Amino acid sequence: MIILRQAQSHLSRPPEQTALRSALNAGLGAGVWTLTPKIASQVAQLAAFILAARVLTSTEFGFYAYSSAFALLFVAIAEGGWGEFVLKSPDYRGKLSQIATAAMIAGTLITILGLAATALIALYFDWWEEAAIIALFSCWFLPSAMSTVYDAILVAEGRLRDLALIRIVSELVGFGIVLYGIHAGWGVVFFVAGRLGAQLTNLSLSIAVTRWLPRLQLSWEFCKELLEFSRHIVANRIIIFFRSYSATLLVGSFLGLAEAGYYRAAERIIAAVSELIGEPARILTWTRLRKVAHLASHERRAKADVGRSATTIMSVLLTIALPVYVGLALVSEPLVRIVLGDAWAPTSMLITLLALKQVLLVPGYVTEPLLSLSGNIRKMPRTILLNSLVGVGFLLVLAPFGMLAAAYGQCAASLVSFCISIRLQSAYGGMNWGRVLRDCSLPMIALAVMVGAVIASSNLAQFLSMSGAPSVVLQVLVGALIYFMALAAGHKFGGVALPIFGIPHRSDPS
Repeated sequence: MIILRQAQSHLSRPPEQTALRSALNAGLGAGVWTLTPKIASQVAQLAAFILAARVLTSTEFGFYAYSSAFALLFVAIAEGGWGEFVLKSPDYRGKLSQIATAAMIAGTLITILGLAATALIALYFDWWEEAAIIALFSCWFLPSAMSTVYDAILVAEGRLRDLALIRIVSELVGFGIVLYGIHAGWGVVFFVAGRLGAQLTNLSLSIAVTRWLPRLQLSWEFCKELLEFSRHIVANRIIIFFRSYSATLLVGSFLGLAEAGYYRAAERIIAAVSELIGEPARILTWTRLRKVAHLASHERRAKADVGRSATTIMSVLLTIALPVYVGLALVSEPLVRIVLGDAWAPTSMLITLLALKQVLLVPGYVTEPLLSLSGNIRKMPRTILLNSLVGVGFLLVLAPFGMLAAAYGQCAASLVSFCISIRLQSAYGGMNWGRVLRDCSLPMIALAVMVGAVIASSNLAQFLSMSGAPSVVLQVLVGALIYFMALAAGHKFGGVALPIFGIPHRSDPS
């Protein structure tokens, strides 16, 4: 309440009252409609994952992790950056049919490749169960490629509410398929069928909401322009894919499918939290920076304005992300035992390490829209490639020594990635990392207080003989309350700016 009163008091100051209040309300509204579908998605997917952990062994889950990793590689190629091209083009409306045609061509070609792999596996190796999974994954590529175009249209038009509702309904359909598949005893296939059902529902509802179908047209000149942009996005995504999934693949290769299952389970839990933070951050960053860039009077002014806005976004993002990941690391052990069961206990320490790793990767959510809109997207592939090579290098050296060694290697690689991101965003995106670090001084103090409070509440729970869910709930509530109280106290009594509440940094022009 103290924080809200401070923000309200600031918004009432003339002469910017109306503009600031309008901007704050618009930002909160956009944030709600961006975050809501991610919450629904992660709840549905986590529920499916928890149910699967109860009926599948770690080896079976490891097999699914292997197959889905390769499918996601093909999805990254099929999606091709078509949505990003829509978002970066101020005159995108006249180009939509050609962009969608390119998406259909890419999705169709990747689908044909997947079905060919299905036939090879079934007929040559006689692996019919594996072939069925790959065939289902192959049906995912074309609708996924098309959905990126429709999602971008809704984002560009500011229809985040419609996009949120579409995604929520799609996730509910996918979860329903998973429940039926588990009940019917489909095995690993229920995971794939659920994702395919959700994707098809997303595309169908998007077409119905936008009331638009593309005409098949694609000129050679536009195709060259589109592919020039697309190749950078695809290169980024492929490199990011190998950085994200190399751990699962290498752990499985060196240690076996069971260990791959444990490792992928930890990564999946971290990914659920990361998507709740990262996807809204990416969409809101694109929306905000795109608007800033298009309102600027000339290119040099646009880059400066984009850099300032990205600086504020980064400060807000770190203020939100830090307590979430550190809190997850603190409660990982009891959380795993409650959610997955004692058989998955080796996952808890992996979650702790990977949560700390993810803190260092938070700046990466802003890099792609920042460099795209500042005209420096070409800088990304080489940088991401370097980060990935460092990460894979650590894994190759450490994975043979066990799962924990692999996780420590990923933490070290993320530290290198963090330093590179600071350099890239500062030099080519105009971001002021000095200001970001100043803005984060109060959240870091609040975070330290939160850690002490969570540890104390854990000891209190043991003293009171509390265990399981009540103990975790106590720690989470105490940690969240103490963090925000520390932020409020620092702002009120220390006069420290809080960009998270729309309050400008004291060095910003008023």
